[in-house]
Amino acid sequence: MQWLESRWIGERLAEIPDASLFPLLDLGSSTLEFRTAVQPYIDEGIFAPLRARGGQVWHVDAKAGSGIDHAGDLLDPGFVARLQGLRARSALVLSILQHVADRAALARSVLRLVPPGGYIFVSGPRRFPVHRDPIDNLFRPSIEKVHALFPDTELVASTILDAGNWRQWRAEERGGRSLSRYVARLCMPFYRPRKWLEVAVEAPYLIRHIETYAVVLRRR
Repeated sequence: MQWLESRWIGERLAEIPDASLFPLLDLGSSTLEFRTAVQPYIDEGIFAPLRARGGQVWHVDAKAGSGIDHAGDLLDPGFVARLQGLRARSALVLSILQHVADRAALARSVLRLVPPGGYIFVSGPRRFPVHRDPIDNLFRPSIEKVHALFPDTELVASTILDAGNWRQWRAEERGGRSLSRYVARLCMPFYRPRKWLEVAVEAPYLIRHIETYAVVLRRR
């Protein structure tokens, strides 16, 4: 699913001139290893092309780690004020709205970080099983609901991407499991039941298609 999302976001980033895009904040970035090894399509589709352009990108996450430039809570006004000092022009808010306790408060923080004329790129699941990181607030919105979280912005571009079903995902997005291994794991609910439950919630998506949303917003 996320490789489609990364490709679409990368294509939209390529359409925006450097002066309107950089410096760019990557909010909820995770680590360099995650972006380049665990889910390498994130770096391939988004950050490698940005590096080639030579623009400044700041990676921001709740926890410190390799490849994270600024660590802190985006719901903390003090941390947001420090990020404001970076004078970013735009922000990536990719696949994090479903993982926060107060998405409206997060959106307000993002709006504090992006000046008028700047861009906000937002993505997340539209149809997807529960995935806690550390929570899943079950935000599975329409494009209109995503836009409504960011008042005083105009909708520049949007899409709903169909990523197919579980069998069609890339191996890394299936945790490296083959279909036979997946079915075998479903038949063992008493072995590590909490982990089994994580696998079981994905079972409908052996047939049902995953969908993700992505939007580009511009501050008025």
